[in-house]
Amino acid sequence: MIQKITFKGLTQRVIDKNVEVFKFSRPKRPEFHCRSWFGRQLRNLCDITALHGYSQIVRDGYSMLERSVWSCAVVASTICAITLLMISWSWSVETPTVTVTESTNYPTWNLPFPAVTVCNLNKISAAAALSRAQTMRRPGNMTAAELSALFRLFLHVTGLAQPDPAQYRLLHNIMLTNNLEIPQLMGEFTPPCGTLLERCMWKGTQWRCDNLFQVVNGTEGLCCAFNYYGLLKDNYPKKITVSVPKEPRRVMASGYHTGLSILLQPFAEDYHSTDVASYGFKVLIHSSYDYPDNDAEIKIVLAGTESYITLKPTATYATDDALTFDPSVRNCFERNERVLSVMQRYSYVNCMVECRAATIYGKCGCVPYHLPNNGSLRNCEMQDMDCVVRASDRFLTAVPAMNSTVDRLTFGTVAPPCGCLPGCDKVQYPSEMVTGRMNRNFTFNALSFFKDIELKNQSLVHIYLADLTATHFRMDIYQDSLGVLASFGGILGLFLGFSIITGFEMVYFFSIRLLFDTLAKNKAKENASIAE
Repeated sequence: MIQKITFKGLTQRVIDKNVEVFKFSRPKRPEFHCRSWFGRQLRNLCDITALHGYSQIVRDGYSMLERSVWSCAVVASTICAITLLMISWSWSVETPTVTVTESTNYPTWNLPFPAVTVCNLNKISAAAALSRAQTMRRPGNMTAAELSALFRLFLHVTGLAQPDPAQYRLLHNIMLTNNLEIPQLMGEFTPPCGTLLERCMWKGTQWRCDNLFQVVNGTEGLCCAFNYYGLLKDNYPKKITVSVPKEPRRVMASGYHTGLSILLQPFAEDYHSTDVASYGFKVLIHSSYDYPDNDAEIKIVLAGTESYITLKPTATYATDDALTFDPSVRNCFERNERVLSVMQRYSYVNCMVECRAATIYGKCGCVPYHLPNNGSLRNCEMQDMDCVVRASDRFLTAVPAMNSTVDRLTFGTVAPPCGCLPGCDKVQYPSEMVTGRMNRNFTFNALSFFKDIELKNQSLVHIYLADLTATHFRMDIYQDSLGVLASFGGILGLFLGFSIITGFEMVYFFSIRLLFDTLAKNKAKENASIAE
């Protein structure tokens, strides 16, 4: 019996137990030498490429020394190019955004007029404090005047006084006996806005001051604020709430006749407690949505003076491309990216002031009256004052427990407190003030503004825009994909003469060229076999 088996080109014939093997010979394949092929392709590439210096390495007629010199030059250029590419990439990673000046002629009517918060330097009315002390139950050996002087301890929340636990306990027991709290008494003791503001003029038209100003709480205590929209609910009288604009006011012109003018009554004879050794007012100029804090532009207006405060606003906004980054990368929050517990809109000032309130609450279990509170946290009483004063550095500094005179802080090395980051969109109001002694005996303008007022120690303040244009800044990405391509292409082109075509040449010689060479060899073999 004969059985035929075919396996990989070998034919075996088996007859009984004798096996004969017949091997059909194939044409011998040429051996492929990878090293020689790579060297040949590299030489061909160096010979025809536009990359600088490569053709000099393989040029005929050059000695080995000349080729070595050119090889060193090419290697040095390549190292320099790679180094600069790494530096350029690190800059793009470390500074993903950049703020540039977009315009110095941005119209000011596109920006809101700032909030103007007026705070009396006198924090407690002497007459109101004495009147309340006379009606309060107190120890038998204490007079009403002594109790009135004891009310100065309320101002220790500013952190400018030495703690006095014995006096704190005494005043706490008196207030507990009379069922009184610090915010209630401070509301009674602060001079009311109705008497503090005698005349108000807005854009050349005289207004009732209570139609323009509302009572607000700030780090200076209870103050009177104009154009303030920081809280979810305003403090205007209900009868005029409908007439109050829903958004911050704007102006269409410059000059003090088109801004805000206010006549202030300091009541120098009623001074009781102040942290400034003068008669007058603190004027805080800040964004309409920011809490009246020490971050604002603060001007001291003395009694019996006329002051002109000129504003030169600057605005910053973030582009849509910049907002695509994570807040931790672009190092800012958009106004609606984070919701605050008390303030209506996010800003760095609002976040930090709420952070200070939360920090002191975590330390002492209460919130001082001059910090924001949504009503859910306990107000500090006199028994808490010792803790508040000793922990004042926790709400007077931006980053608690850090020595700012020694340590240099950056957002990249220290986590921001409470996760607060600067706002991506913000308006700032740098200002300048000129002050002179007020004397209306020789003037003829705006006589109706001073009608029926005996000018004695009053202060007149004008707040207005200095110009019709402002500076507008844009926060944008440092480099987009086109910028990265241009940067990398410029570096590679400068040092190596690299281009898209030379890149294709490198790919071609070591991949596609091999395919074409193989096809050409096979075609030549077929032609040779046909010719035979």
